Parts: sequence; structure tokens; C-alpha cells
Amino acid sequence: MDALEEKWKHFRLSEEEEESIVVDEESLAVSLRKGERSLVGKLCSDRVVNKDVIHNTMSKIWRVNKPFQFQSISSNLFVIMFEDEADMEKVKMGKPWLFDNNLFVLKPFDGLVSPNQLVLDTEAFWIQLYNLPLACMNKKIGTQIGSSIGEVLDIDVKDDGTGWGQFLNEGGDKSV
Repeated sequence: MDALEEKWKHFRLSEEEEESIVVDEESLAVSLRKGERSLVGKLCSDRVVNKDVIHNTMSKIWRVNKPFQFQSISSNLFVIMFEDEADMEKVKMGKPWLFDNNLFVLKPFDGLVSPNQLVLDTEAFWIQLYNLPLACMNKKIGTQIGSSIGEVLDIDVKDDGTGWGQFLNEGGDKSV
């Protein structure tokens, strides 16, 4: 094994192998257009799940109008390709999604990022803050409390900034 590692240290590409490859822009554009109707999804689970199993389950939950496909790109990492952009938007608006009580993170497809560089470690959640004093149920204090958990995207309050009710709603990104 040591001999192989020593040979590997001296491994170099030839001049011919170092040449840059110019990608055909038209072929790239076709893939990028297909990606406009696609999402990347990561199932946050230690158990590896087959793409057909998650596809069948999510198709029952999502109830979209036209078929969609799951393509596995690594363990529990998928590209979901929709025929209809409205179906994709419906799925995005319904987030966060769970599969077998595990978070299924969905992000827009970026065809210029390699799978090992994809960052799928946050998801937006609505958080309800119960039993707060009414004076604390406002946008500023809600943002202050929410910031202790993650990035706050929105606080559900009236135009005057108050959120009096049974609870205060916060929407924000939370690392998974």
C-alpha cells in the first residue's frame, strides 16, 4: 500500500490531458432550461431511501397535476424534475416537507454547481410563540426572539406591528 501511495504522489497529467475542454453552450442551455422546472432535494436521514420509494410517497402527498421524476444523484440526494412549473411552485410553497418523520429539504436547481458543492443544510419553518405577554407580541420582539433560533424571514403581524392573539407567528431559516 505504501508503494502505491508513493507512486500516487508523483502522478501528473500529461500536457495533452491538461488541455481545457470547451463545453457546447447549446447543449448546456438545454440542460439549464430543464433545470428551470427542477428542484434538488435532500432527505435528512441516516437510512438510505430508494428514489422510487420516496417518489411514490411524495406523489401521494404533493398531489400535483402532471407527472414528475426523481433522479438520484447520491445517497438521499435527488433532482426532482417537474413537467409543469406550477406543480413545482406548489411543492415549493408547501415546504417544509417530511418523509417518514425526516426532513426533506428542497432548494432550487442550480445546474452549474456540482453535487458535492450543494449546500442543503437549512430550511424555513413557521414557529408559533405561545403564552407571551401581549406587549411582547410585536414585530420587533418577535424578531429578537426568533433570531435566537435562526435567521428570521418574516413575522406575522398587523400593519401597526402588533401580533396579538393566541400566539405570535415567525417564519425563518433553521439549520438542520
